[in-house]
Amino acid sequence: MNNYRNIVYVIIASVLLMAFVYADDTVTPVASPGVSDTASQIPPPPDSAYIARASDSSWWKRSIKNDAFNVGEYLKFKIRYGVIAAGMAEIRVQDTLNYNGNKCFEIVSTARSNAFISTFYEVDDTVISYVDYNGIFSHYFKKKLKEGKYKAEKETFFDQKRHLAITGKDTVQTYSFVQDVFSAFFYARTQTIEPGVDLFIDNHTDKKNYPLKVVVCGRETIEVPAGKFACVVVEPVMRGEGIFQAKGRIKIWLTDDRYKMPVKMETEVFFLGSIHADLVEYRYGVFPD
Repeated sequence: MNNYRNIVYVIIASVLLMAFVYADDTVTPVASPGVSDTASQIPPPPDSAYIARASDSSWWKRSIKNDAFNVGEYLKFKIRYGVIAAGMAEIRVQDTLNYNGNKCFEIVSTARSNAFISTFYEVDDTVISYVDYNGIFSHYFKKKLKEGKYKAEKETFFDQKRHLAITGKDTVQTYSFVQDVFSAFFYARTQTIEPGVDLFIDNHTDKKNYPLKVVVCGRETIEVPAGKFACVVVEPVMRGEGIFQAKGRIKIWLTDDRYKMPVKMETEVFFLGSIHADLVEYRYGVFPD
């Protein structure tokens, strides 16, 4: 049942691209995004450059050109196992907010099984990410899972200045401008995507660091319920453990334009066979003049 829960979460939850969100034991949320006792024991690099930078917070910030997504974007997907409809997933760039002095996009995903699947295994999941407005990296990630009898809630706070990922009582040293599994998808959409040129993203998920490679395979024109789209086809490849490691390729179709909007995904997973996610409805975000 644990494998089934992981598969349902990965496919139905709207973090469709990354494929390595795990639904493990509940982690008690921390009260604030402060550094834990473990983190306080990690000394900064003993060099004068670090000390100088520590007094000037600008060194850990960046600006990424983003004409791909903005507040108001809405994506709705239909999930199916072969010909069997399983549920719907939605992604919304909900709003902007101030998080610890940083302007962020509030990006929310919900995933729900349909009435048929819910009769034997109900899924009702929510994922939230606070993504830096200018730098397009993660400050905060939360997932709230309700899958069958299983319930879990987990938060990760990213101390980008000190390169730390804090989940409950655990603190992990991580990369500069690290992404959560959700923000990585939005960061990828801001980048140039050309066949033959791979994209690399530093990712942290469930207390582990995962360098993510996105292979850009080529271009195709496809039709889904939301319409007909010219696309670039990509394959995310995650080094490390995961439920997709042993079998099958993950293919994602992104619109071949400024938005790089996901319109289709296909993969094979262990005993379930072919799984598809198709875009059925969308709205672009509203960009400032």
